[in-house]
This record gives sequence, C-alpha cells and structure tokens, in this order.
Amino acid sequence: MLSSQIGPFEYVSILISIILGLGITQLLSSYSDLLYNYKKVKFYWPHTLWILFILFLHIQDWFITYQLRNKPAWYLGELMFVLLYPITLFIISKMLVPNNANEEKLNMKMFYESQFPIIFFLVCISALISVLFNVILLDKSLMEQGLMLFLIAGLGYISYFKFQNNTVHKIIALLISLSSILSIIIEEEVWIIK
Repeated sequence: MLSSQIGPFEYVSILISIILGLGITQLLSSYSDLLYNYKKVKFYWPHTLWILFILFLHIQDWFITYQLRNKPAWYLGELMFVLLYPITLFIISKMLVPNNANEEKLNMKMFYESQFPIIFFLVCISALISVLFNVILLDKSLMEQGLMLFLIAGLGYISYFKFQNNTVHKIIALLISLSSILSIIIEEEVWIIK
C-alpha cells in the first residue's frame, strides 16, 4: 500500500520549485515580450546568451537539488541556505530583462551595459552559494570548485571595475555558453533523475 504522507524532501522541494518556477517564468515571459515587440527591439546576442545561461542555471539547480532526496531531516537554517541560490537566480532574472517592453525603442546592448555590473555581482554571489552548497551539502572538495572560483574572481573583477570592453563581454558570453554545453556532456550523471 502506498503511503499518502509527503516526505521531508518532497515538502522542501515544493518551495524550491516555486522559486525556480518564478525565475523561469520571469525569463520566458519577459523575453517573449521582447520577441513580441521585435520591431522595436535591437537585440544584442551576448545579452541573449546570458538569458539562456541563467535559464540553464535554473534547470541545473532543479536537477542538483534532487541529489538531496535522501536527506532524512531538514532544519530551517539548511532550508534557508538552500533557498538562497534560487532566490538569487530569481533576482538575476528580474534584472536581466527589462520590464518595460512597451517603450518606443529598446536597445538591448545599452540595457546590458547598464545592468552587467550588478548582474555579474549577483552571479558571483550565486556562484559562491553554489560552491558552499557543493562543499557543505554534497560533500564535494574545494579543489573540485576551481572553475566556480575562477568565475567568481573573473566576473567579480569585471563587475567591480565596470569593465566596458565589448569584445571581453562577447568572449564571456561565449565561454559561459560553451561551459554550459560541456557540463551537460561531461557531467552526464548529474543530468539523470532516477
């Protein structure tokens, strides 16, 4: 006979899923508004790649959180810590796409250039939370977090000094896209829900 009781992980994952769902909804609805008004929008491909990257991070978090399914008990502090990452992703999602798609003209390059310092800073915060999550809850070593620490240092530097070089921003957008694709290929075991 199947139990009708909900387990601790299922209970906790509901709140995590709601926050991740809000972030995904924010990205998809805001970007679809831009597409709907495409005649008034001048798109900028690095900005679009960042939107796809943040969408990828939402989905990745949903997959990785499933690794905690066997955790027998959850304390409020642990839940608050686990919620920090999806909350940060939601804030990035709100900052990444303008909510005033009804303006006369929208230049996404200008929008990206005005927003990237705070977006990069928030991505650094989310990467730091991810490193702590991996070390504390998933028992990964700090040495395995090298790429994340490099991301924090690089984006932190660019954010702090408001580095405006267009070529650098294009390279970063390409690198985060390639790293996402490679992580799907290399870390195949993470991308399975059993």
